[in-house]
Amino acid sequence: MSCFSLILGLWPGLSGLVRYGRGIFLILAAGFGLLASATLFCCGYWTELIAPESRIWLAGGVLLTHLVLSLVSAALSTLFSGQLAYDEEGDRYLMALDAYLAGNWNETERIARAILRRNRRDPDTILLLATLCRHTGRLAEASAWLDRLETLESAEKWADEIVIERAELAEALSEPDGEETSEVIPFPARGSAGGENARSAERRRAAGE
Repeated sequence: MSCFSLILGLWPGLSGLVRYGRGIFLILAAGFGLLASATLFCCGYWTELIAPESRIWLAGGVLLTHLVLSLVSAALSTLFSGQLAYDEEGDRYLMALDAYLAGNWNETERIARAILRRNRRDPDTILLLATLCRHTGRLAEASAWLDRLETLESAEKWADEIVIERAELAEALSEPDGEETSEVIPFPARGSAGGENARSAERRRAAGE
């Protein structure tokens, strides 16, 4: 193990700062650094400031602070690790959506099912699969996906799309040999408002052509 890796592992907040780049880890690392520096200064250089019998208590306080800050850093790392996992799923959802718009049904379903293996309650992906199944003629499966979607509280944002999809399913069931129905494209609510909205608009225009 290198000296750099050892410092990252033992210094509260440093590993989180390097991995996630969050300001809270910088505060933890800098705060412990100031405390450790002040302790070393008082105990090793300006010894008149602290009585010899108090130095043991001061050292114990530094060790206790190190333990507490390490636990806080570990908890925050777990939190931000979950956020990274969510962001990765968002990227994979966009990959599935791009494959859908390109007409690559097999790739769309492969990615969507991979997402659901990690998060069985992802409403965006479930709606995408329901739309895909209707488009490919698997109407019973599409209805089952919608039933599953409607059991989720997080599906509220897709309430209008679910109603439209139900109507399209009913029309497809009543006229299986009729003209192809319009598609409900489940664009994600993930991502930043600027770039993602522009990409969504482009996809909507492409889907309508």
